[in-house]
Amino acid sequence: MDGQTDCGVPNACARKVPGWLVAVDNGPTGLLFILGAAVLWLLWWPLALAYAAYCAASIVLFWAVICPYCHHFDTNACPCGYGKVAPIYFRRRTGGDFGETFRRNIAIMFPVWLAPLMGGIYLLWAAFSWPAPVLLLAFCIDGFAVIPAISIFVGCKGCKIGDCPWRPKG
Repeated sequence: MDGQTDCGVPNACARKVPGWLVAVDNGPTGLLFILGAAVLWLLWWPLALAYAAYCAASIVLFWAVICPYCHHFDTNACPCGYGKVAPIYFRRRTGGDFGETFRRNIAIMFPVWLAPLMGGIYLLWAAFSWPAPVLLLAFCIDGFAVIPAISIFVGCKGCKIGDCPWRPKG
């Protein structure tokens, strides 16, 4: 299996996600963080700095709490590359269901989407300036259209993990 750990799903970890696909998967997330910080900067610059720190912390927390249960942990099959990064800092955990662990802990990421959205809506209502709607629109397109589309049509394409929360049921 090319030096990879057996993930327990037949043929799922044999795939090797190329670096360009990892970049395609992570680029919009990085852009989301930048756009979110820009929206919040318009509101109050310390809030933007706190948001940027939370974005970094949320990724590390994701690696610590969710990744160790994933079938792609310690393989090259993870489309976002976390499967190779998370094992550097955290050990695989057993005894848990990945889908359930994901659903229970994905709220770690909610502030990344909600803080700029709420801040941007507040700016539109209370302190309108043209950068606010432009940044908010770019943030919403990236976060609510581009990122989900990449996950579904690129990152998840060919994945055989049956208990993944992104996998269509049926």
